[in-house]
Amino acid sequence: MIPDALRAEGLSVAEDVPLASRTTLKIGGPARYLVEARSPSALGAALRFANEAALPVLVLGKGSNLLVPDAGFSGVVLTLGGAFGEARVENEEIEAGGAVSLMALAVLARDAGLSGVENLSGIPSTLGGAVRINAGSYGSEIFDVLLSLTLVSREGAVRSTAAAAIAHGYRWTSLCETADVVAGARLRLSRRSPEAIAARMAEVAAKRRAALPSQPNAGSIFKNPPGRFAGKLLEECGLKGRRVGGAMVSPVHANVIVNAGGATAEDVKALMDEMNAAVRRKFGIELQPEIQIVPSTF
Repeated sequence: MIPDALRAEGLSVAEDVPLASRTTLKIGGPARYLVEARSPSALGAALRFANEAALPVLVLGKGSNLLVPDAGFSGVVLTLGGAFGEARVENEEIEAGGAVSLMALAVLARDAGLSGVENLSGIPSTLGGAVRINAGSYGSEIFDVLLSLTLVSREGAVRSTAAAAIAHGYRWTSLCETADVVAGARLRLSRRSPEAIAARMAEVAAKRRAALPSQPNAGSIFKNPPGRFAGKLLEECGLKGRRVGGAMVSPVHANVIVNAGGATAEDVKALMDEMNAAVRRKFGIELQPEIQIVPSTF
């Protein structure tokens, strides 16, 4: 059996694990297998087994940009632990594992007097997840400071590649089209006083608190169209407070859907369809999801 084979590789394996509590929207059914890998070789082994068994794979970090189906995920949900949560400073560069949170990365950089990731400090994401979609905030993107990546393929092969070799753009990279897992990255930052960096991080935190609701949510639901702001378009359509089941467009930010209580993935998708249709009718613009909608695999 696949779980026995994975345990033989020193991986932590659990079955039928609910995923709702592991996502910031608090939505999602169980994972058939939840596997934690603590090293690149273990991660490679998990990916090889999933590949050979034709099982779908979902890499789960903070679960902050994710909509998991109500029925759950019938394959392998991978989490990264152990060495993937470590980071170190080398002169003006930081080497970090894919499980390092952006906040932990920003704190490490601040204490070392290194600037470049403070604008990203409030994003509830791991480094691996942020790299995969080129996460950004307040005019900064993670690819602005990336030097190189460590990737593990679906076949379990570990390789390093220059960040410049990865096609990327607004909230997208070519990694979105592959099964490669971001195991780690090296970043080049610039010198600045820890005090100035700390002040900027505090400013970013205050802005995020003011802009985002307190209810469970996944951040921005749609990408900003070229030259426009999705939140502004949605607000002009009068969608704040619009509700489908337990899913509601936040009264605080029109591009955020909150779980107002008992929301399902189907509620969220139906509300997204309404939001997109309203913007299409009023402005002739087709919004593109920023949230990752995990396909049903059952």
